[in-house]
Amino acid sequence: MKSLIKYLYILLFLLASCEKEQIVDSITDDNGVYIKLSFKWSSSLHSSGVFHSNSFFSVPIRYGENIALPTTDINGKRFMSLINFETGSIIWSWNDLFDYTENSYLDISHAFLRNDLIVWQKGNNSYCIDLKTGITKWKIKRDSWYAERLLPLENNYLTFTFYTEDSGFDNVVAYAGDIENGNLTEFLKANLSGEYVAPITNNGSIGGISYINEIVNTDYLLVTYAEPLPEWAVRSMFGLYNTETQEWVYERVILKEPHWTTSVFHTPIIYNDKAYANVGTSIVCHEVMTGNQKWRRDFPNDFLFSGFIIEDGMLIALCEDGKLYRLNPETGGVVWTGEGAGTSSRMSYMNGVVYFVG
Repeated sequence: MKSLIKYLYILLFLLASCEKEQIVDSITDDNGVYIKLSFKWSSSLHSSGVFHSNSFFSVPIRYGENIALPTTDINGKRFMSLINFETGSIIWSWNDLFDYTENSYLDISHAFLRNDLIVWQKGNNSYCIDLKTGITKWKIKRDSWYAERLLPLENNYLTFTFYTEDSGFDNVVAYAGDIENGNLTEFLKANLSGEYVAPITNNGSIGGISYINEIVNTDYLLVTYAEPLPEWAVRSMFGLYNTETQEWVYERVILKEPHWTTSVFHTPIIYNDKAYANVGTSIVCHEVMTGNQKWRRDFPNDFLFSGFIIEDGMLIALCEDGKLYRLNPETGGVVWTGEGAGTSSRMSYMNGVVYFVG
């Protein structure tokens, strides 16, 4: 009998030991805020399992359901790798950089994606790879520096660089890039006053284009540009350009009184025929077709890092004052104020929830 009891005890112990581990789907704090979420899989970004200094992508690079991430091999060589969304396995890896050395890395702060292709710019180097195969489509070492910011223009893209005017001063102009071969053609220059020359380039700068937004299903482009003024003040402006007639519908609409803080930090958002921009410590709303300002909302601090988004009829802004604001995009009125994180990442939105890292 004692032997039987001992046997049953051992059996129960073994069964308990073999019980499947309970996976906690999520954990919330006392306020109902999720502080831990379960994951479907985990995969090392370093093939050796040993940490190496990695590359840096500040924008999401998605291809279908898969995502491209920076990885390293066993020797610390740096790659861009496409990760399978379902399994976490690597589909392909790429590192066809110009003049690659052990100190080389990929730094992608802006990227243009169209169909299977991705284009990005770093210094005077331009790259385009096929996201389906991970093979270089083209790469070009240009004669001069181009901005890393790339914007869509129909099936191609826009890039920006300094252009030396007849006056001898520099003006930031837009070039159209052919995504199939990387060829560039001059596309658009803003009409600048030239009343002040800022000592920020070898020739001196009179300003130039910052952003260009396509107005969907029209021939119009909303152009955001700026001019420098004394004591580091900035005059930020909107203009509307007709690509069919190659004429300006309106120009030089000032977004806010010039000040050293009045730069436009992020690409404006077009929503319901209105343009929204964060200008220093303010968010402004203008009618796209007329340039008329509908409203302006001032804040204690700026939106340099996080900016704002418009989703489901809500304008959500994450200010450097550490607060999260929801505004009515029609009136600029504050609907509610919540806890933010001050300096933090750009925001994402899904199913009524705002996500950011800070």
